[in-house]
Amino acid sequence: MHYRQPTPEERARAVAALQALLAGHEPDLNGVPLRISHELSATLLTGDPGWGTIAVRGSPTLLIEVPHPGSDRFTARLGRDLFDAIPTAALLVAGVHRRHADVAHDSDCLFHAFTQTFAVPELQLHGFAAASAPDTDAVLTAGAGKSTDLHQRLTAALAHQGFRVRHHEHLAGRTNVQGIAAAARGVPFVHLELAPLLRSHHRGRVVEAVTDAWHQQGH
Repeated sequence: MHYRQPTPEERARAVAALQALLAGHEPDLNGVPLRISHELSATLLTGDPGWGTIAVRGSPTLLIEVPHPGSDRFTARLGRDLFDAIPTAALLVAGVHRRHADVAHDSDCLFHAFTQTFAVPELQLHGFAAASAPDTDAVLTAGAGKSTDLHQRLTAALAHQGFRVRHHEHLAGRTNVQGIAAAARGVPFVHLELAPLLRSHHRGRVVEAVTDAWHQQGH
């Protein structure tokens, strides 16, 4: 996958295009390598130089983020499942492997700029190797921020599904730039690390846990 960092002007134009889309207007894509397409009830905005894809519909109340679709296997599929299950969610998927651009640790990338355009809670999906966190199915933190009711409800919902939710500091996402920015804005940020089996074979149960926790928040 070809990738290059957006110029400051391209980043500003791309953000303006997303803002127009969220406001219900046709975005101006002149001067920026983005394309727009429509898929059922969702509108997709895609950056051709490996900038990823964002899917929106209506006025989102939750942003689902997939920063490492190439290396954290099945997280993109899980993100799409969650997008389908939560009508008021938007979905942002990075367009390049993390070895070329680790968007979760790059504040200049378009992925990060897009996350800042939303003033809604963020759920960022990651995956870890089983050996890096033995006897653990999920690690859920607030990244650089503080735990909220949403974190507590999602932890309980995952446990209700029979998943072992445990803390491992090396998987806590403290240096995640989206989490740092969300903490500065006072926006809830859920950094969710999942073991291989949950991503490959138990996505439906993860979706059920997330939707249950989200609905308990009054959504």
